[in-house]
Amino acid sequence: CFGDANGAILDAGCGNGNLLMRSINLPAQKMQKYTGLDFSRNMLDRAAERAQHLPNSFFLQGCVNHLPFREQSFDRVVSSGVLTCLPTAKEAEKALNEFNRVLKPEGTLVVDFFNSISHFTILRKHLLREDIRTPEYISPKEFRSYLASAGFEVMGYRGFDFKPYQGYLFMSRWRQIIDPCFIQERFTRTIEAKVVPKLPGLSLLGYRIYVKCMKKG
Repeated sequence: CFGDANGAILDAGCGNGNLLMRSINLPAQKMQKYTGLDFSRNMLDRAAERAQHLPNSFFLQGCVNHLPFREQSFDRVVSSGVLTCLPTAKEAEKALNEFNRVLKPEGTLVVDFFNSISHFTILRKHLLREDIRTPEYISPKEFRSYLASAGFEVMGYRGFDFKPYQGYLFMSRWRQIIDPCFIQERFTRTIEAKVVPKLPGLSLLGYRIYVKCMKKG
């Protein structure tokens, strides 16, 4: 999300500042100004407290589909785990258009989505009969069309989370019985770190996919 980040950065849906905290030691980063925006005041307070020692870091409350910024204010927009929480596909499209509006020409957007054609999503849809719908779940092809409609050109993508079983089951008290050695996590981290970089096409099978794109001039 923040690798090779330069200039003014907007973290749209920053939560408690986890992405910022994980990025501060990246060697290629030349971030001049960080702005974290979130709908939750509680999350923003936690993020601001964690980042109080970092210069040029600012936090404010707001909504991703009505950003309180002028046009072309940022060099990069990052939005992680946000579009999937919006109530409708139309709201997700509004957010992408807002990201485009506040980005400078040829600015960078990094955004993620849950893959509707991953192995576990298909299992949930056809075997468990769960309701799989956008914007929480969307196919890579559909998401690419959303980005194109909002004025973005895809530069690259990276798939994550290849666990055989997704969800909160393995964060519960049953994890020690079902997966005492964190085999699932070790498996997916091996795929993410050693296999996907060599075989980028496997990214399209990830449960979660991050997309890096550029605002068309």
